[in-house]
Amino acid sequence: MDAVTAFKTGLQSIGIMKHRLLFVGAIIGFFFWSEARAQFQMRDYNTMVGVRAGTSLGGSVKRFVTDHSAVELMAFNRWKGWNAVLLYEHHMDIREFRGMEWYLGGGAHYGIWKEPKAEPPWVYKGTDDYKAYGIDFIAGLEYNFYNTNIYLSFDWKPAYNFVDFTKLWWDEASFTLRYSF
Repeated sequence: MDAVTAFKTGLQSIGIMKHRLLFVGAIIGFFFWSEARAQFQMRDYNTMVGVRAGTSLGGSVKRFVTDHSAVELMAFNRWKGWNAVLLYEHHMDIREFRGMEWYLGGGAHYGIWKEPKAEPPWVYKGTDDYKAYGIDFIAGLEYNFYNTNIYLSFDWKPAYNFVDFTKLWWDEASFTLRYSF
């Protein structure tokens, strides 16, 4: 092999190697870009389901309708009766803490206590079926465990009842462990 042929073969090898390095570099760059994007993009889901525990015990389904607005349905047991709450929530980022948001919202609830299990705190002895309905307010914090599908939130949810003898329920506070999909 003469020097000119060897030189041309060397240049072709370098050209092939440049294309391979460029291809591998593009793939590595794509992975770093997608990882960085995932770290800064907190929510890549629409629906979350969870378990609530606090002054009551129950479940929650939250559905995001926009990037910062969600509708949440809660059902929980308290005072040996059942409550259902439908809320609209607005989420806002906390820039100082990656993965944490706070939210505010409001909605309505309906509760029922069936005799003979009924033990709502506003009656001496449960001898009748009781119902309560009214409006709710919610304020809370929600944390994402480092870009996983697991979220933990803490909220305070006071409620006002339109039924004459129940009025204000100010003590509803709960932790909710959620999974998003």
